[in-house]
Amino acid sequence: MKNHKRNIFTFMLAILAISATIFVACSKDDGELPVVVTAEVTDVTHDSAISGGTITDDGGMNITAMGVVWSTSDNPTVSDHYTSDGDYTIDGVTEREFTSHLGGLNDETLYYVRAYAANEEGVAYGETMTFETELAGNIVHELTPDMVEAWTQEPTEGPYENLLDGDPSTYWHSAWSSGVEPLPHWIQITFEAEERIGGFSYTFRQPSGIGDRPNHFDLQVSDNGTDWTTVWESQPDLPVEPVDEVQEMVFGENFTSRYFRIRILDTYGSGSWTHLSTIEVFEVRE
Repeated sequence: MKNHKRNIFTFMLAILAISATIFVACSKDDGELPVVVTAEVTDVTHDSAISGGTITDDGGMNITAMGVVWSTSDNPTVSDHYTSDGDYTIDGVTEREFTSHLGGLNDETLYYVRAYAANEEGVAYGETMTFETELAGNIVHELTPDMVEAWTQEPTEGPYENLLDGDPSTYWHSAWSSGVEPLPHWIQITFEAEERIGGFSYTFRQPSGIGDRPNHFDLQVSDNGTDWTTVWESQPDLPVEPVDEVQEMVFGENFTSRYFRIRILDTYGSGSWTHLSTIEVFEVRE
């Protein structure tokens, strides 16, 4: 009887052992899709952005690929644009957060992006995020009258505020009737905080005498609004015709400061005063 009970007990242990083996085998063989969370989209420009994701569950199998997919249609897949941001194994890399750089985008376009992760079971996707790329070109800084002053200023006509109204039929005029000072004359801009300036555009007074039109500029910056350093100078004898076209000066780099002076060094007629209709300053996208 004891032997019989012992045989039954031994048989039950064997069954349990076999069951455990089958359970482990099934656990290893029957994997699931991974779980991935899409990261927020940041650093959006006119042609690029940054996203990424976090894999929170590998599905019990090695991750073979991860990245993001994007498209101009909802729910993009790996059949659309995608990044390949590496892989990891269960016993390998433990960091499961990744960053993805999206490039070659079109400006002013709405995009859909989501993270993906793949294992032997297939490809899984995170939630879809949307973002819109910026307009390509220069970033124009809005200027208000309290940010601008001019030296010199003609008291009888052409206040410097006219430079900011976008209307080529109005104009600023430096002093000619009293308080006349030799060139250079300048337009000073003071920002609330540091800004980047990579160039400016302007229009001549319309109509105007050709001799008073500016044809030579430089740019000065200051740390305190008192001490100035020249950081750029245009070529001399710039074109002064046609009078109704927008002229653009690009410095070749963006300068950072709170204080800027755009100085008019010479005019076409080498006179003692000058004028302009409009002016804009901008940062050049890099």
